[in-house]
Amino acid sequence: MENARLAEEYQRKLISAEAAAGLVQSGMSIFLGISANMAHIIDKHLARRKDELRDVNVQTSLDTSEHEFLKADPEGKVFKWHSGFFLHSVRNQVAARGCGVYWAQSWHLAPGVIREQSQKDISFIVTAPMDAHGYFNFGLSVTELQAFCEVSKKIVVVVKEDMPVVCGGQEEAIHISKVDHIVEDREFKTFCLPTVPVKEEDRMIAHNIVSAGLIGDGTTLQIGIGGLPNSVLDALVDAGVHHLGIHSEMLTDKMYDLIEAGVVDNTRKKVDRYKSTFSFCLGSRRLYDFLDRNPMFASYPVDYVNNPLIIAQQPRMFSLNTTMQVDLMGQVASEQVGGDRPRQISGTGGQLDFVMGTMLAHDRAGVSVLALYSQYKGRSRIVPILEKGTNVTVPRSLVDYVATEWGLVRSRGLSINERAQALIRIAHPDHREALMRQAVDAGFVPYRHTAGDKLPRGVINCRD
Repeated sequence: MENARLAEEYQRKLISAEAAAGLVQSGMSIFLGISANMAHIIDKHLARRKDELRDVNVQTSLDTSEHEFLKADPEGKVFKWHSGFFLHSVRNQVAARGCGVYWAQSWHLAPGVIREQSQKDISFIVTAPMDAHGYFNFGLSVTELQAFCEVSKKIVVVVKEDMPVVCGGQEEAIHISKVDHIVEDREFKTFCLPTVPVKEEDRMIAHNIVSAGLIGDGTTLQIGIGGLPNSVLDALVDAGVHHLGIHSEMLTDKMYDLIEAGVVDNTRKKVDRYKSTFSFCLGSRRLYDFLDRNPMFASYPVDYVNNPLIIAQQPRMFSLNTTMQVDLMGQVASEQVGGDRPRQISGTGGQLDFVMGTMLAHDRAGVSVLALYSQYKGRSRIVPILEKGTNVTVPRSLVDYVATEWGLVRSRGLSINERAQALIRIAHPDHREALMRQAVDAGFVPYRHTAGDKLPRGVINCRD
């Protein structure tokens, strides 16, 4: 009886993707999706309506491909687009429109901000197929989806057959009774992340981190995506560490490899014991299939996973994030390049959340590492002072460890004088002399390090 009722309700609410895109009217504010849960089929039909619409506000985040509505309206005359985090696929559009399209938030605050300050006319929510109880699982991205549902006048679920069902800690699904319309997307496959190539610099940075003993038995990991994070996770397979846990905003293929290798078992975690917890997942089809209905995982919204007070409860919490620039005072810029017209490259994401969470660790054993290549196209990424227009992602007062391929520095507890000299020591050798001159001229180094072969205070390891 219940199944028949749910089936009837499903058919009554089922509409085409074209009809769903047709619900959007001029002046509306809509949410189109996040990460692997982007409503591409709605995007396709919405772009075709450009000439009949005006002033449509479109919100996205973690954009995994170039949107059709952006191609159709490159100058933004119709579609007023904002995103909470940019990936490579949309960076040209961000550069063209300007950094004003960025929705700036420390990610753990986003669900609360949405609930308190936002209202959407329509949210298009990509889900797995409905289960026998009438629930549509959010699959690979829990993040802030429930918050968007709660502030939307209409909810349209976009069902993908290949979206895995992910076991959740909370807010991982929506019931059909809360849904206004259903679209079945048989055209677009769920996005899979291409393999990220690893550079020699990635392996060098990973060695500097792992050899320093920052990850040990019982460590809980938050590590992102990219060649460097992958290199660190690869190194852990042979590092002789055991009983690691995962509490990370993002779940990746390399984390799956650590689970398969028996390195991660989550037995030492204080919260969500025996579970690998995360908020969104991007990876291969292999990872998605392993994740499907697997009770060893628990997905949560970002106001839980990225909450510094939750992060602080995990034992030996270790966080690794990449950055673009560090200045000699220790300020970290991870998302925006400065200049007269600053360029937003990515977003704050959860970087600051996990920096704060490790700093507040209950066991006082939390570790945060911010890593970067020492140079880009021959220019040092360790700079005297951040350029005008460069956004500070992590203030110098919160920075813990900084790593390059040339070494590892613990910045916390150092004076500006000590910090500048330590960071210069792990800069690319081609730039150290110039950086020291600039540091002295700027007043950062009133007292030069003169202890012979002894490393400057704060330098954990380095290469010449």
